[in-house]
Amino acid sequence: MSAFAKRPEDFAMTLPLLLAGITAGGLLVYLLAVLLRPERF
Repeated sequence: MSAFAKRPEDFAMTLPLLLAGITAGGLLVYLLAVLLRPERF
């Protein structure tokens, strides 16, 4: 089983979820960094 979508409609569903996951992950890392090292921000 491949993790990548074979059809355009599958890719259209996967891409927003991927972007949302990356955004949420980035915000989480940023929040953790601010909480751990507030003097740098």
